[in-house]
Amino acid sequence: MNYSHWIKKTIPKKQQMEKASPNTSSTSKKKIIKEEFISIRELYKEEKWQQLIAISKRNRGLFQEYDQIRVQGRDINLGEAVLINSGDNHEEDYVGIIKQIVSVMVPRTNKYICLCNVEWYMRKSEVIKNHPKSNEWASEQEIFKTKLSEYILAQTIIDKCNIVTCKEYAELKEIESNVYFNRLSWDLEKNKFRGYDKLQKFCLCHQPLNPDRKYIQCDSCKEWYHFECVGILEEKMGNGHYFCSICK
Repeated sequence: MNYSHWIKKTIPKKQQMEKASPNTSSTSKKKIIKEEFISIRELYKEEKWQQLIAISKRNRGLFQEYDQIRVQGRDINLGEAVLINSGDNHEEDYVGIIKQIVSVMVPRTNKYICLCNVEWYMRKSEVIKNHPKSNEWASEQEIFKTKLSEYILAQTIIDKCNIVTCKEYAELKEIESNVYFNRLSWDLEKNKFRGYDKLQKFCLCHQPLNPDRKYIQCDSCKEWYHFECVGILEEKMGNGHYFCSICK
C-alpha cells in the first residue's frame, strides 16, 4: 500500500466519524454519567470510600481537595487531631490525625460527600487485649500511633483534640478530657509496642512511668516508687523524709 492509497482510504472513515461523533459522544457521555451516578450511590451505601474516590477522580469536576473543613461549627485543618464518633460510648471515641480532606460530588445532584483521610491512634482499651501488662503503666489518656490510615465521613468527626508528649502531660495542672499524650507506636501486624524497650523504668515493679499514678522519691537513691508498691497510704503521708527498703 502506497502513501496516496492510504490517504484515500482513511479520509472517508474520518469524515464518517466526524459526522457520527456528536450523537455518539453525547449518548456515551450520558451513559457514563448514569453509570458513575449509580456506582457512587452504591459505594456510598457500602462505605467503600477508596473506590468512591477512585471513580470521582476519573470524572472532571467530581473530586476536589481542601486544606480545611468546618465540622460542628469549628474549622479543622490538615494535620490536626480529632475525635471521631465510635457509637454510643463516647469515652471510647476514636482519635486520629487529619491527613487529607476531599469532597466527591454526586452526579446530577447538588449533593457532596465529604471525606477525611485519618491516621489512627489506638487507645489503652484496645492494646491491653494483646498486652495485658500494659494495663498497669498505660494511662487512660495515653494513645498509641499506628501506620493505618483510612477514609471516614467528615460528619463523624466530633471535635478537635490535643496530643502532647508524656512530659507535657505530666506537667499539666488540670487535664481536660480531650487531651491525650503519645510516646509509643503500636504495630498492628505484630500486635506489639514499638519503642517500649527505650522507655525508662521505675519502681520495684520496673514499669514505665504512668503520670496518672502516685509516686514517691527516695531521699537517698532518688529512685521513684509507686505508693502501692512500697505500702504507703497517701492520707498518712507526712512531710518527713522517705527512704526505700534498699537504702534503709
